[in-house]
Amino acid sequence: MPTNAQIDVKAGEKPTPGEKFIIQLQENSEMLGLLDDGRTFRFKTPSATERDYQQENKSLVVIGLDLDDADSREERLVGMLSYRA
Repeated sequence: MPTNAQIDVKAGEKPTPGEKFIIQLQENSEMLGLLDDGRTFRFKTPSATERDYQQENKSLVVIGLDLDDADSREERLVGMLSYRA
């Protein structure tokens, strides 16, 4: 069953369906998705599910994306990421 999360990502680091990632907690308490090749994305409002996956260091798979341009000067995308364990 897929899980949905709201993310923020640099346009050039956009994940693609089928990619694997893990969730890492940063020192500033931000949660990042770390893709296999070193690219990252930020979880905007991490849920208890993301916290559990982060603590388990569980490998997750991107299922789909629904991203739009962010209202910022940087080339960033925001929207929904669907993933599964």
